Amino acid sequence: MEYLDLVGSCHPYVATLGRLVPRLRDQEFSEDEHETVRRGISKVRAAADWLEAAIETGQFTLDEQLAQFLKGE
Repeated sequence: MEYLDLVGSCHPYVATLGRLVPRLRDQEFSEDEHETVRRGISKVRAAADWLEAAIETGQFTLDEQLAQFLKGE
C-alpha cells in the first residue's frame, strides 16, 4: 500500500507543475515571492533527494536536521 501511495504522490505534483508553469509566462514576481518559491523548491529537492537515497540505501529514517528543514525551521 505504501508503495502505491509513494508512486501516486509523484503524479499530482508533476501534473500541477505541468499545468501551472506555462501559465506563469508573463507573471512578474516580487523578490519576496521569488524567495518563497526558492524555499519551496529547496524543500521539494531535499525531500526528493531523501526519497532517492532511502530507496537506494534501504535507510528510511528521517534525520532531525532534514525534518527541521522540511518543517521550515
